[in-house]
Amino acid sequence: MLRSKPIELFCGTGGVGKTTLATSRALHLAHEGKRVLLITIDPAKRLKQILNLQDESKGEIQTVPLSIFDYFNENEKTFDALLMSPQTTLQKMDFEMSSAPGKTVFDNPIIQILSRPNGGMNEIMAIIEVQYQLSTNHYDTIILDTPPGKHFIDFLQSSLKIEHFFDKSFVEIFRFLGKRFTKKGEKESKGLLGLIVSTGVKKLLSYLEKVTGKEFVNVFVDAIAALYKNREHFLSAIKFEEKLGQISFSNWFLVTSVEQYKIDEASNFHQQAIEFMHNDSFLAINKCLRPYLEDWYPEDKDFSHVKTSMLNRENKIKDFAKVHFDKILDFPEVLGSSPTQHVSELATSWK
Repeated sequence: MLRSKPIELFCGTGGVGKTTLATSRALHLAHEGKRVLLITIDPAKRLKQILNLQDESKGEIQTVPLSIFDYFNENEKTFDALLMSPQTTLQKMDFEMSSAPGKTVFDNPIIQILSRPNGGMNEIMAIIEVQYQLSTNHYDTIILDTPPGKHFIDFLQSSLKIEHFFDKSFVEIFRFLGKRFTKKGEKESKGLLGLIVSTGVKKLLSYLEKVTGKEFVNVFVDAIAALYKNREHFLSAIKFEEKLGQISFSNWFLVTSVEQYKIDEASNFHQQAIEFMHNDSFLAINKCLRPYLEDWYPEDKDFSHVKTSMLNRENKIKDFAKVHFDKILDFPEVLGSSPTQHVSELATSWK
């Protein structure tokens, strides 16, 4: 049996059944008695449709009873699910109150824009959320349903974004405008270089002030200062990426389906992500037809030819996969009438 690990990532291009397969894995592990949290970072929110999760509870843990799934009539067993919400994750971070009574940095319009699902901070906040959930030690396994294609690569590269974001050039902005960016009890550097403001920063802020007005510049700097004050939360996310490369810490499932162009996409995708993945990773081929085709004995020659062609096609795809991937998992095409039935049948395949 495939051993579960603290983090399991399901990634791949769109339309291959990634979210459904991730949910089936959560169901299987919960059935085995594991404490499981399933997080979707995919803005499409397919998980909400599958599990009938409430949109107003986005960002909050929602408990899913196994009894809603076919073949799993167990009233006591559950797993948890979380629709990723950057705004909610920000609220978990101990932001300092702004100078205005009754207001917090969350009222900053720039932060509100950045923390929207496609606002640019989604991947970074997802890593921080996972780090937070890991720190609770409440779960045996956290399963990540990642965004498709390029967005997943962005997720993996979030640590680089964090490092660039907290580059020393931002310190210059605060010094130039006289903003306090250190935390209480933290000493500011009084070195000569720390007191010099670059001409480039002056030009940038002067230009912004001319184009947008002084008020926007102040809002901009307040947003940067609020994030910078909480940089420890962001910088800790870099350690998460390092852990993902440890075989004992994570299982990687690159999901594709029995379509030739999907296999090609998976191979290309794997090449982009390989620097982040360890060798103990899996290619999960979804929607395999062999279980049905092998039990089909058509009398009509035309149908017999169709069966042979489809089997040959699937064999070629799997042969191609074996050249590029060491570990391959097969999952059958499921023709269930409901999403929960679909997930239930896939969950039995994990055995």
